[in-house]
Amino acid sequence: MNKILGYFYKGLGKFLDLLLTFLIVIVNIAVDLFSAVRRFFLYIISMGGCLIIFLLLNPLAWRGLARNEWLSTLIVLAIFVPILGNVSESFLKYAHYVVTEFFYDRADHYLLGKENEFENISGYGRAYWEKKERERIKEEEERRRQREEEYRQSFKDFGGFTWTTFDDFSQFEEFFRQAGYGGFYENQGGSYGNNYGGSYSGSSSSGGYGFKDQYESACDTLGVNYTADKYEIKLAYRKMAKKYHPDLNKEEGAKEKFQKINAAYEFLNDTNVEMYKKMTGAN
Repeated sequence: MNKILGYFYKGLGKFLDLLLTFLIVIVNIAVDLFSAVRRFFLYIISMGGCLIIFLLLNPLAWRGLARNEWLSTLIVLAIFVPILGNVSESFLKYAHYVVTEFFYDRADHYLLGKENEFENISGYGRAYWEKKERERIKEEEERRRQREEEYRQSFKDFGGFTWTTFDDFSQFEEFFRQAGYGGFYENQGGSYGNNYGGSYSGSSSSGGYGFKDQYESACDTLGVNYTADKYEIKLAYRKMAKKYHPDLNKEEGAKEKFQKINAAYEFLNDTNVEMYKKMTGAN
């Protein structure tokens, strides 16, 4: 009897495994296809400009679109399939993991005498989200490792020390924040930020222009995109500060450039980065 139940659960698990995998592939293809269609329509609209907008605002154009069932259906699908498809794909992946783990586990119990990992199917649901959390943490650690490697390359043998001076990445960052080079670069608001603070006052109403202009001017100074995140800003700042540090660069105007770099970096703090992104809708 146990063998029969075991093969039944194994067969049912395999069937659901194939079925859900097939559905995930179909949904994935549909999302990619209609996302491409949506991009095509957006491209056409951008090329048409004001003429397309005028046609869309024209009731006669909407009436003609309604008569063309094929085109109107394609537009509706291009709008909603990518949104609903992504949600459906996430649900199908969750169901695939839970169902297959449950039935294969039950099959192993009857065929091999193994203990069930969980008593009921909800336990496998919790295991799925724990697995996703572990994957998220692993991805964050990988991004952190990549940033660490960027810092290694940018500051190799800079200032008379090597990376091996520090036991770990956090000590390296702490060093630059509070002591030596970090304190000199980041915390010189009094000597450099204030001397050059007329350009980057941090207020949307102070200075000769608004917050957006100040922000973009600071980005131009560091040579980063206006949509750069805090890690890109920090990396660009380190490179520029190293290049124009008065102790390392004896060219005329290097000191003033270094002051401007410090003032720009001080202005591009986390608060202002978030404020700019919300103001412009940048991601």
